[in-house]
Amino acid sequence: MTASFDLYQPGNTAIHRLDPRVKLAFVVEATLLTFLWPHLGVVLAMIGVCVLGLGWARIPAARVGGVLRVIAPLMIMVFILTLLFGAGTGPALVAAGPVVVTAASLARGALLALRLLALALIIFLWLFTTDQASIVRGFVALGVPYEWGLTLALALRYLPLFASLFEQVRDAQQARGLDLEQRSFAGRLQAYQPVLVAMIISALRHSEHLGWALEARAVGATGVRRSTFRPLRFRRADGIVLAGLSLVFVVGVALRVL
Repeated sequence: MTASFDLYQPGNTAIHRLDPRVKLAFVVEATLLTFLWPHLGVVLAMIGVCVLGLGWARIPAARVGGVLRVIAPLMIMVFILTLLFGAGTGPALVAAGPVVVTAASLARGALLALRLLALALIIFLWLFTTDQASIVRGFVALGVPYEWGLTLALALRYLPLFASLFEQVRDAQQARGLDLEQRSFAGRLQAYQPVLVAMIISALRHSEHLGWALEARAVGATGVRRSTFRPLRFRRADGIVLAGLSLVFVVGVALRVL
């Protein structure tokens, strides 16, 4: 896997050392609180917590900027659509035919756009500080069947690999004179046929080699007890952080319900 497809940023900070199950609990609880509290202050506080976490984990600004570039178009689209078609009660700030912009629609559009940013930062904080093997081990330790964890690990490993291979094949075909740009949509699809054929052949080869590797390791055999090269260890610090997260979550839910 090329480094450009790996979201994990190696490090030895306290957030990196947390048990993956604790970080998964943070993702679940923070996401639920973000949806339970449709309030701009809560969303901004969640964004602030994630920004502080990214800074504490020493995630480079370029990686965080990449997240913003990915989520910014969707945020803008949600904000504009809510602003134009989600008119609420109150005096109109701008009125142009059927389009009415009110203070309520402006606030709601800002809330939904910032909520998307908060959710993205929550998930990327988890992915930036947890390597793929730890993510899979965390799911398996929580009771997810081993086969499901293996499937997730293979998907995390091979989907980026095939994406990188697709780019390599496409660039190689273009270097040989294949025109993929100056065409209609139907013509471009037809032009991609050599690339797709090479990708299918490569995928079949990788599948065959993967099958041999799994068979050599007795995957799927009955009566086999699987061992773990790096078992998870729930430390005292993990328990303290989990207790704090649970307390905040319970208080947040209680305040919302009551």
